[in-house]
Amino acid sequence: MGGHIFEIIIMLFGAAILGFFIGWFLKNNKITELQGYIDALEDKNNRLQTDYNKNERLLIECQTEKRKAEAEKQQIEKLLINCEGKLTLSDIELAKNKIESTSQTLVSAPKTKAKAKTKTKTKVKTDNLKRIEGIGPKIASIFKEAKIDTFVKLSKAKAEKISDLLVKAGGNSYNRFDPLTWPEQAKLAAEEKWEELKKLQDELKGGRKK
Repeated sequence: MGGHIFEIIIMLFGAAILGFFIGWFLKNNKITELQGYIDALEDKNNRLQTDYNKNERLLIECQTEKRKAEAEKQQIEKLLINCEGKLTLSDIELAKNKIESTSQTLVSAPKTKAKAKTKTKTKVKTDNLKRIEGIGPKIASIFKEAKIDTFVKLSKAKAEKISDLLVKAGGNSYNRFDPLTWPEQAKLAAEEKWEELKKLQDELKGGRKK
């Protein structure tokens, strides 16, 4: 009987020791697990702190840039105000100059008209020399350059001088023209004797008598 009790006591003691070791082991594992969790939290906290510090620096930089931008904006606004003021003054000057120019134009306009009238009065009348039998556009142009542009002037010109003028201006090919009757025709035209001129021209062919 006493031997059985001793065995039971030993078994209970062994179970207690085993339970102690099991509890101690479990406790150590739990502590290790908790320590790892704490370390992970601390590491995460450190990363968050680093990100926070970085973001805080960025925020400070952004605020600095914002203040610079606002200062530049104010400076630009001042420049715009100055430019608007200068433009207004320029517009006033332009309007003033335009008014003065218009006034000068109005004042000088009568003088210009008077000059135009004077020129109109002094303009010399020319005659259509192509109405003379034998004179075409080219010869009329040669006469015009030689200042022979009226019937009166042509009537006073000699046939020989007319021939020389044509050859000198147009070449030897103008020798084929005979200006002998041109002064006579021009005289009748200058005196407005158109019927007599027509009768004379009916007797001519290319300015020459048939």
